[in-house]
Amino acid sequence: MRVFAALVLTAVFADIAVAQNTPGKTDREYTTAASALEAMRAKSGVKISVQSGWTVIEDRSTMSLWSFTPSGHPAHPAAIHRRVVQEGNNVVMKMDVLCEAPKPACDKVVADFQGLNQQVRKDIKP
Repeated sequence: MRVFAALVLTAVFADIAVAQNTPGKTDREYTTAASALEAMRAKSGVKISVQSGWTVIEDRSTMSLWSFTPSGHPAHPAAIHRRVVQEGNNVVMKMDVLCEAPKPACDKVVADFQGLNQQVRKDIKP
């Protein structure tokens, strides 16, 4: 999570969009977690690692971090995409979740990442 902390040092809040149980949804860049993982693995210049079973892909070109659930995770398959963007004078962290598991598992993984995001915010405040 050190990479994520570096991405959000200047982030002040998070906007979250969640797509659940909607393979083929057209307002997302990818229609499934598997298609997102495949595309990110094929992208040049990304850093791929495995942390506690999760596939984590850092894409510095878009200031984003992708986290993909391991196969045994209750929310699998899911892709969590966090990125730092500028909106006006504010730098904010955006989070999109593409989760194809049952709703309770998807809600839990979203809550877990919201907790991580909150903890990072607390850690970086003076």
